[in-house]
Amino acid sequence: MRSIHGFSSTAAVCIALLSGCHGADSTAVTSGDFRVRFMVSNDLLAPVTVTVDDTPYVILTTGRSSEVAARASARVLAWTSAKPTDAQGRQIFDDIDTVKMSIGLIQSSLEITNVIQGETYFTAHMFNATSAQVEIGVFNGTTVSCAGVLPPAAGSTFGFVQIGYYRVRASTEVRAYRDGSSCTGPYIAWPASALAAPESKSGSLSLTLTTAP
Repeated sequence: MRSIHGFSSTAAVCIALLSGCHGADSTAVTSGDFRVRFMVSNDLLAPVTVTVDDTPYVILTTGRSSEVAARASARVLAWTSAKPTDAQGRQIFDDIDTVKMSIGLIQSSLEITNVIQGETYFTAHMFNATSAQVEIGVFNGTTVSCAGVLPPAAGSTFGFVQIGYYRVRASTEVRAYRDGSSCTGPYIAWPASALAAPESKSGSLSLTLTTAP
């Protein structure tokens, strides 16, 4: 499966289909068919699917924007982010669920960033400089979510995996566990202090494993 910045492109293959729907929705406005228009932009690394009243409207890859022309009767705009895949092609689930908002509260534009409903999220480019394959886990203060397999380095090329989006809290840690451990046992940790300043809007940061757990 191909990916966009490490994120699954399963949703992206629907762009042409959604564009067709969008085109149909953008026909000439008839009398009494007033529309609310605003711009939606995506600053996340993950592609996002935007819906209006549960009807798919457009998919936005990182850095892209689109005008939304919603009927006057439209009530809810929602968006969901695509999830990354690891080296084995397995989807990595994260902390971003479907985000919903009242269309009536959107002014001239909506910018989708890593600050969602008042909470900050991060995503990490994970690099492996060691010869050991590891499992990446994200600890939220209570539980650990497995966030993908990080392959070993191959010669001078570091192993790489892009994890999903997770909330940044005082107790959050990114951990590297031994391969096959299901994110249990000994680990190497990047503490919350290493996650506290992700890139503005995209929430991206880079972490490199230099010692195997």
